[in-house]
Amino acid sequence: MVISHVLKRCRRYGVRSGAAILLVGVIAGNLQAGPVDEQADIARLMQSGQLAEALRRAEGLLMLNPGNAKMRFTKAIILAQQGKSPEAITLLLKLTEDYPDLPEPYNNLAVLYAANGQYESARIALDKATATNPGYGMAYENLGDVYTELASQAYEKAAKLDANGNARAKMAALRGNVQSAGGIVKPTAMPGKGTLAMADNTTPVSRPGQDKTAAQKSATEPAASASKAEQAAVLDAVKAWADAWSARNVNAYLAAYSSDFVTPRGMSHEKWAAERTERITGKQHISVKVEAPRVMLNGDQATVQFRQQFNSDKLRSTDQKTLMLIRRDGAWRIREERVG
Repeated sequence: MVISHVLKRCRRYGVRSGAAILLVGVIAGNLQAGPVDEQADIARLMQSGQLAEALRRAEGLLMLNPGNAKMRFTKAIILAQQGKSPEAITLLLKLTEDYPDLPEPYNNLAVLYAANGQYESARIALDKATATNPGYGMAYENLGDVYTELASQAYEKAAKLDANGNARAKMAALRGNVQSAGGIVKPTAMPGKGTLAMADNTTPVSRPGQDKTAAQKSATEPAASASKAEQAAVLDAVKAWADAWSARNVNAYLAAYSSDFVTPRGMSHEKWAAERTERITGKQHISVKVEAPRVMLNGDQATVQFRQQFNSDKLRSTDQKTLMLIRRDGAWRIREERVG
């Protein structure tokens, strides 16, 4: 959940508390999290709302390796999703002590602090995040949200003493501007070694002896053997899937998947379809955006990796997504779906 969205909910219901939803990404490099299958299983459990089982699995890995940074972070995220903010804050604080050079735990602490109305604590956490990484745009935007709320509170106090209403007008204008801006900043996952796992407005970094244009080109163009027409057909199928999801068009959404789609947790295709139908129709609005897609083709099979921006009335998230598609009867359909 974004800070600005938390603040809007708090103002709407007249409370100063709430539970923030944090989403986990990938930790690579020197922060090993355990077997890839275990990571993926826990991510799927979290995505499907099976938080108790996800927590049990994460704690099982931590029993084997108490110093596992990603699982400690994941456990904090699960606790936050369960509404156990104090426990999540305690775990994140410990991570900032053990890994003081990582800005992401500070950012997520700020989200939880803001959800509980602790805006000064949120400001301090975000100051540490930006000091650790001056290029951390997401933390700066969150910091702006926090400063906006602190300014709004000051105007609110001044309005009680301001007979001519100047402070009240400023407070209304400030809140109106923030609401119109939308609020897209998100909690982030911890990074891999040397780079953010989920960062906004990133550009490829040139390798030695390689100019920037070539680096950007290699990150966005399909494999040399793949034709532009084939790539376009695959991307059109992925876009149609995202558009159907955004429109809450269940029939079109389910039609984007193959009849032998590899369902999560080994459930039947019918049960999976019913679960997806319930989750889609249970939301008032959905927006799914596919960003920076990369296509790899191998005959009648394709793999698409991209950053997914998901937004609904209940959840905001950024995930690294992989879709494996298969071409049958001239149409590309999703056969397997992975997060992370």
